[in-house]
Amino acid sequence: MNGLAVAIIPGLLLACLAGCLASGGDPVVGTWVWSDDKGYTESYTFYANHSFYAEGLGAQFDGTWEMLSPGHYLVTYWNRQDPGKTTPYSEKAIYDKETDALYFPAHTRQP
Repeated sequence: MNGLAVAIIPGLLLACLAGCLASGGDPVVGTWVWSDDKGYTESYTFYANHSFYAEGLGAQFDGTWEMLSPGHYLVTYWNRQDPGKTTPYSEKAIYDKETDALYFPAHTRQP
């Protein structure tokens, strides 16, 4: 191998690796949908710019999200009908890489 190849190859490998990492993004980015057998559906959209949108039961929500640790996220959101954003909500979400599923463990069953 000549000296020019030794200088160019590491640079090309570094550029390829940086491109792969940049294009991969966070696994939570995208739209997630949950529904039951009664026709109820909730959807959650995580955008790459860390904004958040959700809808369910006819209500729409806007907000933001941040990664707390790999696979663990904090979502802060408010109802679109609340223009002053006076009642923010926060929930933690967990992404399971093995099943490619997103969970909101703060959702609890009510009697």
